[in-house]
Amino acid sequence: MKNNLLPVGADLGNDAFKIIGPSKRELFIMNIIAPWHERRVINEDTRFPLNLLEVEIQSQNQTLGKYFVGGMAYNFNRGILRERTIADRHNGKAKDIETLIVLITSIAVSLLKPNAKKIKEKIILGTMLPTEEYFRNNRENVSILENRLKGIHCIKFLNPVFNGVEVEFEIVDVVTQPEGLCAINAMMYDDHGELLDEYENNYAERTILGFDIGALTSDVTVIHNFELRTFFGIDKGTIDPLNRIIDYIKTEYKVTIPRHKLDNTIIRNEKLLIYGEEIANFRDICKQMIDYEARQLVDEFSSKAAAAGIQLPDIGLIILCGGGSLLFKEIIQKNLSRIPMMFSKNAIMLNALGAWKNANRLKNKYSDSSSLDYVAITQE
Repeated sequence: MKNNLLPVGADLGNDAFKIIGPSKRELFIMNIIAPWHERRVINEDTRFPLNLLEVEIQSQNQTLGKYFVGGMAYNFNRGILRERTIADRHNGKAKDIETLIVLITSIAVSLLKPNAKKIKEKIILGTMLPTEEYFRNNRENVSILENRLKGIHCIKFLNPVFNGVEVEFEIVDVVTQPEGLCAINAMMYDDHGELLDEYENNYAERTILGFDIGALTSDVTVIHNFELRTFFGIDKGTIDPLNRIIDYIKTEYKVTIPRHKLDNTIIRNEKLLIYGEEIANFRDICKQMIDYEARQLVDEFSSKAAAAGIQLPDIGLIILCGGGSLLFKEIIQKNLSRIPMMFSKNAIMLNALGAWKNANRLKNKYSDSSSLDYVAITQE
């Protein structure tokens, strides 16, 4: 067990999975699947292999079937495309089959090697659950998720661009934390779990909040003097302003825009065309609705913080992360201007990086132990 374990970090985002592979390579894969079907294609564009994920999956000796995953599912779904909605806020990820399929596929992609036809690896996985799901029923969902993940998974890549490669990997162990805590780990600790001098010297005895804004929910982690104090979740995320914009377009133009398409258009600052015509004042409309929902999020944050015994003047630092931090950053800064804030240059990948560090730290525990200690570690 000393040399062959690979660390992988996975952020199970509602809109996209963010993966940090063994070499710390970053992957961003849309959280969408669709049933596989034969396609009629000539001279397919192979410049972006991540948009060509068609796979056949076996998980713990159970055949899950053939699927298009990520961009492939978005482009070739035959009208059978399920995007997550507000109703999914409380459905959870631990038991969700679509989450499992996208995760297994994403891990397999992170393990690919040039010119390899068969790949076989053992990994330690770092991952996370939304705060409220994590703590529900004495962390029952953590056990459910980890039991579904531990074991052997086999993935065959069906698109010719992958040359028929098959990936088999065993998840030997899993480290699961609440969303947001992983992001704090990424910012404050090194790859071996040691607190960085910058934080130790400047933020001792302060209250630090990790504010992770996702698609459906937001998660807050509270740390005081580098000790975990509490956690709370907020039922707000980027889906709220996007739904408002979708409703506006549906009312004014009688067209329903997929949320993923709208999200990508806003992030890339592109024009949105309806039947070849640009939507008038599109950016102004988006800004108005994004700013409104950002203010609602700040109000909910302040209220829940107070309910958790945390007054705004007591907060010494907010670490803002998650894809929503890019969307809401301006209003959050304006409304919480007296609180010091830190923004990651790579906010979207921060949770995945923290999960990778958790996995790497556990991998090192295995490496430091003899084979006789193996069972003891797995039962910790």
